[in-house]
Amino acid sequence: MIALAQADVLRALKRCRCLAQQDLVLSQYQDDPDYWRSYALSRLSIYRWLERMVVEHGVNRTYLLAVKRYSGLPLFVSNSRDQGIKEALEVFFLFLAGESPRIAKVNV
Repeated sequence: MIALAQADVLRALKRCRCLAQQDLVLSQYQDDPDYWRSYALSRLSIYRWLERMVVEHGVNRTYLLAVKRYSGLPLFVSNSRDQGIKEALEVFFLFLAGESPRIAKVNV
């Protein structure tokens, strides 16, 4: 199903996690620091969850778990937490399968 090796996926997730941590630090300098803090924290938690799932279950099973989690999101995301979760999962789909969730036929 997914052709990337586990080590490559973990390396990509580590980079994404580092970017989310940087965004968390920089959130205090934004116009709405609470929104951006919540947004960065939700992305960070998703990347940590994905890393844990890849180690425990492998890449293919993690992909399926991420699809399930993505499909459980509301159709119209209105808060920073859900927006961060959505973006983190979409980034995961992009580097893992090379396609956005809509093109990948992920049920929304």
